[in-house]
Amino acid sequence: MNVKKSARERILEAAFELMSEKGFAGASTREIAQRAGVAEVTIFRQFTNKEILFRQITQSYSTIPVIEELIPSLLDKPINEGIAVLVDAFIGRLSDNKPWIRMFQMELQRDPDTFRPLFQSFLDELYRVCGSYFTEILRNGSSVCCDPQLAARIFVMLCYGCFQVEEMQLGGSCKSMENKSLIDSIVNLLCNGVAGAVSGATPHC
Repeated sequence: MNVKKSARERILEAAFELMSEKGFAGASTREIAQRAGVAEVTIFRQFTNKEILFRQITQSYSTIPVIEELIPSLLDKPINEGIAVLVDAFIGRLSDNKPWIRMFQMELQRDPDTFRPLFQSFLDELYRVCGSYFTEILRNGSSVCCDPQLAARIFVMLCYGCFQVEEMQLGGSCKSMENKSLIDSIVNLLCNGVAGAVSGATPHC
């Protein structure tokens, strides 16, 4: 059964599509309202201003909700299996949102004073969510974690670096079979790196 989307959901979807195509400045609230099938004033009632709308899109369509939803199901798995699932989900979400990420990078260059704080806020939340996985693993008695926040930053940087080079710069796909060994290596580096950061520990992957 199809569930009718709320006005808020339609606005987010329309804004995501239009901003991905035209950029933040190029997508007007009038166009967004028309595509969403709402009055323009409804956008401001829901989000107050365009910057808040942009921030909400970044949260809603990012890797954050995907990873947050996965974490509880991974806590009882060996760390190598958990990290493999998170890497796959993270890179998959980045691939799905490639036009949005390209637009965001352009906006960062065009107007760093506005968009750098937004990007920093997003990164802080992403680090917090990823760090919660490593924190819970440590809390459950595992001895295979270094500092959870450091592990989170390493995780994000390795996954994003792979995506940035293979997809954004070279036009390939991190998810292709040609890159399977690369993704497997990222998982092993993450797993063994986190395990090896514990004094005297032997890698468990």
